[in-house]
Amino acid sequence: MAAQASSGPLLIVEDDTDIVEALQTYLELHGHTVRVAHNGREAIEQLTLPPRPALIVLDMALPVMDGHRVLTTRKTSEALAQVPVIILSAGMAAMNPRDRAVYASTYNVAAFLKKPVDPRQLLEVIERLSPGPAGPQAGTTP
Repeated sequence: MAAQASSGPLLIVEDDTDIVEALQTYLELHGHTVRVAHNGREAIEQLTLPPRPALIVLDMALPVMDGHRVLTTRKTSEALAQVPVIILSAGMAAMNPRDRAVYASTYNVAAFLKKPVDPRQLLEVIERLSPGPAGPQAGTTP
């Protein structure tokens, strides 16, 4: 089970600029503050900057450092390991349910969404996990 998110910005970790632009615009229109990292190394750097992100939307196929290495590095810090992650990836979403559950438990992954993602579906998951201005507190039911 994912930990409750802080009230910081959302961090989108994605190397496709079209996807970044679309998601950032959509999420900002819905009241969320968004920061962006275009590769895994930038993601780790962003995680260390205040305020700490409330939630990470993570592509797995990234240049410089892939998503799995980001999750492995994040796991070494207790504070960073508490930041919920939504994996946005065609390959990971296609995993069988048992493997996905083991991976989620090992790396504190809150959700897996398949690309191309419906922005409304992503927003729904973010608002369920994040206490941002547009969403309810994590752990509450609408």
